[in-house]
Amino acid sequence: RNEEPARVSLMTLLAENDRQIGSDGTAYVMMGGECEEETALDGGDVSVAVAGGYNCCVCMVRHKGAAFIPCGHTFCRRCSREVWVQRGHCPLCNNAIVEILDIF
Repeated sequence: RNEEPARVSLMTLLAENDRQIGSDGTAYVMMGGECEEETALDGGDVSVAVAGGYNCCVCMVRHKGAAFIPCGHTFCRRCSREVWVQRGHCPLCNNAIVEILDIF
């Protein structure tokens, strides 16, 4: 029995990679608002949280304000500034941080 491995498009994998999973199991998507429900890689449903309902993956705390860095990852404003000053690189992908955009 020779099964082929599951195939997933690169864009789907990148979208999954940009998703931040909250402690309550909901996911926040940067392009949120376009759709309320998405399908996870395993075929299950993923509930998309509203813009203010995600946890920062650096400090693991839910904050009202978020900041977007050039590589596309999102952190709370405080953590994004601390990471920029202390490391200068994204903690998730190690790309250089040259600016920060406050998004909400």
